[in-house]
Amino acid sequence: MARRARRIEEALKRWVDKGLVDPELAAALRDEAEVAHRADTRRWGQLLVAILGAIALVLAAGLFAERSWDTLTDGARTGLLLAVGGAAYLLGLAAHRRAGWEIPGTLIQAGGQAVILVGLTYSATIWDSGSPGAWATGLAALLILAVLAPVGLHEGVLMTAVQTAFSLLYLAVFLERAVGLEGDAIVWTLDGVVAVSILVQLLLVGRWDAERQDRALMALATSLWAGLVLALVTGLGPMDASPSGVLGMDLWWALMVGLTLWGIHKAPGELRRDAYEVNLALCVVVGGLMLMYTVGETFQLDSAGAGLIGVLVGGLGLGYGLRYGATAVLVSGSLVALLATWVFAIGQAGALGGVVALLVSAAALFWLSTRLRAVDAAPPPA
Repeated sequence: MARRARRIEEALKRWVDKGLVDPELAAALRDEAEVAHRADTRRWGQLLVAILGAIALVLAAGLFAERSWDTLTDGARTGLLLAVGGAAYLLGLAAHRRAGWEIPGTLIQAGGQAVILVGLTYSATIWDSGSPGAWATGLAALLILAVLAPVGLHEGVLMTAVQTAFSLLYLAVFLERAVGLEGDAIVWTLDGVVAVSILVQLLLVGRWDAERQDRALMALATSLWAGLVLALVTGLGPMDASPSGVLGMDLWWALMVGLTLWGIHKAPGELRRDAYEVNLALCVVVGGLMLMYTVGETFQLDSAGAGLIGVLVGGLGLGYGLRYGATAVLVSGSLVALLATWVFAIGQAGALGGVVALLVSAAALFWLSTRLRAVDAAPPPA
């Protein structure tokens, strides 16, 4: 807080000295920054307290289960889980709609749905997959999804992300309980559902109205990341880490990178968001690790190939960050390049190589810091 206040004060003094703002406006800006900082602090504090509260609820549930679980029948356990999850969800829904309770409400709703899913899954102790009871449970999962999804998608951006992810889990429960699909078949089915869902969302991108654009963009982003998780599960599970399976993972990552770059540079102005830079930074980190695995493990090019591809990905992130002033991408690229250099050196020359790689990386990072200062100090283009 002290550092932030000092920077604001230094900036305001500089602007007053240069005549950009008058002292009265500087005082008003100082007061507004202080109010905004207090609000931001309260918001993060609220999130932390809400998370601690959720942990306390989980611990309480665990203690109850330890004391009472063995005395209940399987049917009673399933019913109890569903009842507790439903009650928690309704409590979170009510809290979310109260001013200032959005974050705790979202977390409570998410926790409630998680407990509901556990209850639906636990029904496997009573009914085998495909039996009439399992069909009833699977249809109940679809019914719950049909009821909760429209509500969640209208409860704000964060809840939209949560609901999008949970929708796939409800569908997985239906496929396992009612249809009786095995793990690999469920994964393949979810792959298709996510692919179709993303295609539909992309086709409708131009029809999103202003009121729902943020929620729709969050649903699309969540679907893409969920698709990446499914691609990883598919490539390493049903496809047994075969080259085609691993390349499928990489292609999905490339799709995410391409869409993110389109959103930053080519999308209509009303669809652009600052968060795209953070998304691209995450893509650099994840992509660096995935491509290192692809080269090193799948194509057996040992640490040399893995390290070089990691340095390439990190270098591309570094270059992008420098060119466009994208700090998050620059940092993620630096981290990936540093890790890849270390992997390369350790594989080629053992501990000594690691030391040399770290020294070289340190020199490169010091140079980068001077480059950043030079870029920041450069006058804007005419």
